[in-house]
Amino acid sequence: MISNMHVHSRFSDGMSWPEEIALEAARAGLDWVALTDHDTMAGVSRFVRACESRSLTAIPACEIDVYEPQIDYKSELLAYFPNSDAEPWAPQTERLLRQALQKRRARLEFFIDSAKELYPDKGLSFQDLFRDKTGLEFDNSLADRISWSKVDFFLYLKARRCVAPDMNYKAFKKRFFMGGLLKKYKLEKPDIASVVQAIHADRGFVVIPHIGHWWDDDASLMYRDVEKLRLVLGWFRRAGVDGVELYWYNSEAKSARINGLVREIAKPQGFFFTYGSDCHGPGSGKHTIMKFKGNFDGFPGNRKSKT
Repeated sequence: MISNMHVHSRFSDGMSWPEEIALEAARAGLDWVALTDHDTMAGVSRFVRACESRSLTAIPACEIDVYEPQIDYKSELLAYFPNSDAEPWAPQTERLLRQALQKRRARLEFFIDSAKELYPDKGLSFQDLFRDKTGLEFDNSLADRISWSKVDFFLYLKARRCVAPDMNYKAFKKRFFMGGLLKKYKLEKPDIASVVQAIHADRGFVVIPHIGHWWDDDASLMYRDVEKLRLVLGWFRRAGVDGVELYWYNSEAKSARINGLVREIAKPQGFFFTYGSDCHGPGSGKHTIMKFKGNFDGFPGNRKSKT
């Protein structure tokens, strides 16, 4: 089954709506695909329907931001629910996500208030940002289901000509967040045990995304530090994580080298493997749905609910 199981829509920090992603997935020749928006499953129903109309298999999924102090892991976990075929897709997990969405919206509104002090004449507001991102009139119910990110904030300031049109997100972060132009806001995130427990209660599977990011996607560094990779993966396995993502690291050669090492170390530890390109859509700098895919072997068995 040819798959790409890591893509994002406008319900988080992607540039396309679910229906547009389904069309691209069909054009890319995929059999299985998953919409993995950050901390929300709001786009899953639309995505499943759009994929069904194109004879694609869509797996209900999401990507959950986590912080694990035991190993200083500040990244995400992917959650897949192949045993779910109707809403609510994953009740226990979605309860956790609702808390994350509230915190994300509060952070965004905080950043807008901070930006108002820098740009008092721009008429900045959360409602205006919503219209800028979605192209829709403000809908508070929909706003509560969108996973608001720093990227949304950056694009909004660019659209309102508060930052230079040629500034990229990396430079924006360095100047505005790291440079102290905006007030700081710490976003609380769940630990890995809480996330794994919720996903498994919903008969889902937990997968580590883009493990190479821990080594700044540097294949040579990963090979020199292979014992750390082995230990880190072992920690995740003992924590209940089920799989590891084979990822698109911006080139075929780099991807093959990193993924080969990850597969070699992770397979003896009992992990299964997914394929994902982390596509964010046209104009994002990560329009990768057609660049990376793999022959997915399927999910291992049927997980029984722990509730």
